Amino acid sequence: MGYRHSEADILAAAVTVAGRDGLAALSFGRVAKELGISDRMVVYYFPSKSDLIMAVVADLGAQLQGVLAEAFGDTPRTPDWLLRRSWPVLASPAADEIFDIFFQAVGLATAGVDPYPDLVNQLLAGWVAWLEPRVAPDGEVGQDQPHSSSQSAALAVMATLDGLLLIRRTLGARAAEDAAHQLGIR
Repeated sequence: MGYRHSEADILAAAVTVAGRDGLAALSFGRVAKELGISDRMVVYYFPSKSDLIMAVVADLGAQLQGVLAEAFGDTPRTPDWLLRRSWPVLASPAADEIFDIFFQAVGLATAGVDPYPDLVNQLLAGWVAWLEPRVAPDGEVGQDQPHSSSQSAALAVMATLDGLLLIRRTLGARAAEDAAHQLGIR
């Protein structure tokens, strides 16, 4: 009996394929070919293409959340503080592949291509839920916040970062750095 690849091996291969060939090109066949295995082995762990795509995006998101959680610490901070702390982490070549895949997913969701609308909605809701306890609206650090206020602040942080990252991916790093400087993030 040959080597049986684990779910982690198959997920790592799927991330590689998505990064190299694009999220829209991700398929059971391409992942299987990457590992030299049968498509059935991929389907064993990821029964649908939606499951495979969600696992890739979730894995990259979890990696990013780990890096940001370390940078943020445990104390809720103002949106400005979080933006200044996260921008150098996110605006790095190491994060480019993650955001290439993220913006591909957003583009496919905007075009209405299944399963991307649901996937992106789940992804963004997950990020808001992750970010919300880490953000305190300006001037209210350390105080209990009403849900809507901290949620709005989390959405504002996400919108600012996503906008800057989109500029970075389309107009280049210099344009994004200039915009971040204008916002007082750099």
